[in-house]
Amino acid sequence: MIDAAIFDMDGIIFDTERLYIDAWRSSALEAGFEMRDRFFLSCVGRNDRDTRALTLAEFGDLFPYDAINEGTRQRIFSIMEREGPPEKPGVRRLLDFFKDRKVPVALATSTSEKSARWMMDRSGLSEYFTAFAFGTDVERGKPAPDIFVLAQDRLADSPVCGSPPRTSHICVFEDSEAGLKAAQAAGMRSVFVPDLVEPDKGVLERVWKRITRLDEAACESFFYGL
Repeated sequence: MIDAAIFDMDGIIFDTERLYIDAWRSSALEAGFEMRDRFFLSCVGRNDRDTRALTLAEFGDLFPYDAINEGTRQRIFSIMEREGPPEKPGVRRLLDFFKDRKVPVALATSTSEKSARWMMDRSGLSEYFTAFAFGTDVERGKPAPDIFVLAQDRLADSPVCGSPPRTSHICVFEDSEAGLKAAQAAGMRSVFVPDLVEPDKGVLERVWKRITRLDEAACESFFYGL
C-alpha cells in the first residue's frame, strides 16, 4: 500500500471548475469583458496569484481583477451555501477506503485557505484529512512542486503518521496539467482523473495511472507494486 495520499480539490473532490467558469464569465460580462473558454482553461489548476497575472496579461492592467474575482466568489458561494459543494463521483468511497486502512490523507489545493476550508467544512469532508496545504501557503504555485512538498511535510509532522511518508510512496490525485507537473516534479506518483482539460501528451506519459473516477482506486490491487 501507499504511505499517504494527497488530493487536489477543484476538479477532483468537487465539480467546481464549471461553476467557476460560468461565474467568472457572468461577472466579467457585467464589467464589459468577454472571457472565452480558451482563457479559462489556461487557468485551471493555478493559484490566485498566477491567475491574476495571466488575466492581466490577457486583458490589460485596466481589467478590474479584484472586483470581478469578488463577484465571482459571491456567485459561487451563494450556490454552494444553498446546494452544498458539488462532489465528484466516488470521492467518499475512496476516502473511506483510505480511512479504513489508516492511510493518511492531505489536501493540496491552489484555492485560498479561507475558501477551501469553508468548502471542506460545508461538505463534511474535512474529517477525512490529516493535513492541509493551500495556495496562499506557498510562493510558487503549481506547476512548481512546492504545495505538494509542503503537504508531505505537514503529513510528516502529524501525530497520525507513525513515520514520515516516503515521497515515492505518496499518490497524488490531480486533474490539471499544472497539478500533474507539480506532483511529478515533487517525485510523487501522479494519478490523473480527467475533468475539463486533457493535459499535454508529454505530461500524461509520466502519469503513474489514469482513472475515470476516484473510486476506481478504492481497491488494494490498484496500489500493487509500491
